[in-house]
Amino acid sequence: MTSTGSSSSAASSDAPAAEAALVVGLLSYHDADTVGAVATAVRDGLAGGYAGVSSRIVMADDGSPDGALDRVREAIGPDSLLVVTIPRAGLERLELPYHGIPGKARALHAILSASRDLGAGACVVVDGSLRSMSPAWIDGLARPVTDHGVDLVAPFYQRHAYEGALIKGIVYPVFRALYGVPLRQPAAAEFACSARLRDRLLAEDIWEREGAGTGIDLWLMAAAASGDFRIGEAALGVRVHQTRGEDALDLAATMTQVVGSLFADLEGRVDRWQRTRGSRPVQRFGAPPPLGPPATPDVDPDRLVESFRLGYRELRDVWTWVLPTRTIIDMRRLVDGPPARFRLDDEVWARIVYDFSVGYRVRALARDHLLKSLVPLYLGWLASFILQVRDLDADAVEERVDALGRAFETQKSYLISRWRWPERLRS
Repeated sequence: MTSTGSSSSAASSDAPAAEAALVVGLLSYHDADTVGAVATAVRDGLAGGYAGVSSRIVMADDGSPDGALDRVREAIGPDSLLVVTIPRAGLERLELPYHGIPGKARALHAILSASRDLGAGACVVVDGSLRSMSPAWIDGLARPVTDHGVDLVAPFYQRHAYEGALIKGIVYPVFRALYGVPLRQPAAAEFACSARLRDRLLAEDIWEREGAGTGIDLWLMAAAASGDFRIGEAALGVRVHQTRGEDALDLAATMTQVVGSLFADLEGRVDRWQRTRGSRPVQRFGAPPPLGPPATPDVDPDRLVESFRLGYRELRDVWTWVLPTRTIIDMRRLVDGPPARFRLDDEVWARIVYDFSVGYRVRALARDHLLKSLVPLYLGWLASFILQVRDLDADAVEERVDALGRAFETQKSYLISRWRWPERLRS
């Protein structure tokens, strides 16, 4: 199929008619250095695992002049590529998100719309900044949909203990407790979906919502978890991606974008998550390749503890607008204790996060200020987590993260109570 332009939401109507059982969507933003290799891996993955299946590669192009589109054409040939163009006028009005693709919601909508127009039974989405993608990723993501009737396949990446700590410490346990689905990567850039789920996602009201540029990955997963859909995970190994310039956002900005997106979704799905109890297992497909020698992250828990203490001294009065007195007292005990024995209890941490979500809802403070004030508390949790897991093997770290998720489930009744009676926020 020759490339063609499109609106921000679908391929243009004058594109040649074609059927494709499987569509692979490729997202790219100034990824000329990596997107060619990603496209080659997609091409080889389709040729290897889906040689007898009609397929198309759809690239969402923002019109950037870095040559990324030419790299993709060189890798897979123009006759196999459908290009959906996202108008730059819309992109320029958006802030750069932490994951580095302005207008990502529009790009994803365009890819899913093209998949629907092609009549695809399954759609896989991958990021053009990947440096670690292999052809096996296509089969790993698509096979549970095409062969096992799974509606959403999220990746399960191998990560060392301290990597992705914001996801481990806040996003994963909240997502698990609220929606009952323990996805370890609930805001992943890569995923696969069935036609049934794709059509539901396209009908969701999340695409033009404020904050869609940063929240769309998480919101898509939440939409699937909130419906009657089969969800699975694919073990893909280690994810390495090219660092985009804006990926170097400081922690406060990242907290505002990532956790803000999570809290915003709570407001839109309150009827669903208040009825959900416990969590159901997620089937994992595939076995990850052996993990190489563990890296030694340069993270000093003593410095994290000191940042927590400084935050307590400077933000304690701000926290009183969100946290009850007993939690402020618990934080004071941690401030006064020795760093080597610094431990933030899982249940206390869960209640802190839940209190901030309610504070976000009622706008106890300006939302960006509220989320930024969460940073020292998060650093305290991270210090506690590192002190607990730094001598553990990978399996034991997984058990520790799972225990944190269970604690958030246990404390969910606390969140429901606070949510229903927010006037008691500081009591």
